[in-house]
Formats: sequence, structure tokens, C-alpha cells
Amino acid sequence: MAIGLLYGCDPRPVPVPQPDPTSIDLILDHRFGPQRLQLGDVQYNTLNNPVGIDVLDYYLGKPSFQKPDGSWVNSSSYFLVKAQSDKPDTLRITDVPVGAYIRLRFTLGVDSTDNHADPAHWPNEHGLSLMNGGLMHWGWNAGYIFFKLEGRYRNIVSQNRGYSYHIGRDDLISRFTSPTLNIQHQEGKSTAVRINMRVDRFFNEPHAHLISDTSFFTHSTLGDTIAPVLHGNMQGLFEFPQ
Repeated sequence: MAIGLLYGCDPRPVPVPQPDPTSIDLILDHRFGPQRLQLGDVQYNTLNNPVGIDVLDYYLGKPSFQKPDGSWVNSSSYFLVKAQSDKPDTLRITDVPVGAYIRLRFTLGVDSTDNHADPAHWPNEHGLSLMNGGLMHWGWNAGYIFFKLEGRYRNIVSQNRGYSYHIGRDDLISRFTSPTLNIQHQEGKSTAVRINMRVDRFFNEPHAHLISDTSFFTHSTLGDTIAPVLHGNMQGLFEFPQ
């Protein structure tokens, strides 16, 4: 023991340096107008109601990348995004071959095949598993909540009430394709692609949604008139700043 101390022997293994990941990182910045979104007590003004946002969860599915020759590198991944206050969320994609890409596409929601599969089928680390997405799955409706927004609003007589918008159903999936981008995906490097989600547009564009005692809630059931209108507003949620 004394000899070990004399020569400074350390029985712990020396860490082996790990190579930098080769990845494309989608940096999601959630915003309300020009401001970065804050959850909780902060109040924002929509065209019709003051609102606060407590929960913003959604599925970003199957991010795929277009090569300059027009072909696509497709992915079957799903990411469950839980928006945080005052900071972006990073989705790391490691299975895209190195090279140049000019566009990104993805879904907001889960396609019909995966939407109706048994959620117990997925491994725990998968975004659609019961471990990760249990609270985003309707057991009674045999499908996932694609987009969940919950919080508080003030009605026309200045009373504070709660709202809960759960958008799902096969026909309410949304698909997005970026404008032309310059993605140079290189070995051993993380390449960032920045995406803004404009949450204010969910309430304002193109339909100026009035939250009231008859429009504060949807679970996207058949015959629901609120979910399709809000789904129309969701088509402008994402921007791709250069």
C-alpha cells in the first residue's frame, strides 16, 4: 500500500476519449411572437384572449433530408418534444449519412400505421413507448395525442379559466417541408438545423380563435368542430431561420 502511494498509483481506469458524435441536431426554439416561450405565469396576448401556457408537448415524426439530386434520406424516428421555458430543445439524429442536404421534412403527429399500433410494442427508449409517451396516448381512442397545449385564459368578463387542446386523429396529422437549406453534414461533427415554433399562430393565424366556455377544450373526437379549425392554424407553426 505504501509503495502504491509513493509512486502515485491509481487503480481507476483511465477514460478513453470518445469521438465527437456525427449527428444532425434539430434545435427547436419555441416562441410566442418575438419572445422565447416561457411556461407558467407569464401572460401573452392573442388576438382575442390573454393566455398563459403551462404544457406544450408534441410528436415530431420521421425527420427526413433531401439531397441536391432530389432524393430523400428517410427516417422512421419519432421524438416526443416537451417544451421548456427559456431554452431550446435539441433533437439529435445520428443515422443520417454524411453529405450535403437541401431540405428537411417531418410530421407533427404520428402516421396512421404507427398511430394504431400497440404502444407496448415499442422499446422503452422509443418516443412512442408507454414509458415515454404514455400520457400522450388515448387508450379509449386507440391513438396518440399529436399536439397538446394546456394553460389558462381570460374570458371576455375578465375571469380566469383553463383551456386544454389535444389534437390527434389520423386526418389531423400535419406535414412540413422546409425551404431550401444548406446542410453540410460532416463526419465527427454535429450539424445544427434551427427551427422556430411560433405558438402564437396556433391562436391567431389564419383563424383568430376566441377561447370561451364553448371553445376551451378538444380531444379531437369525430364531429368536434374545434380541432379541425385549430389544425388549420397549426400549418404555419414552424419557421426555418437561416
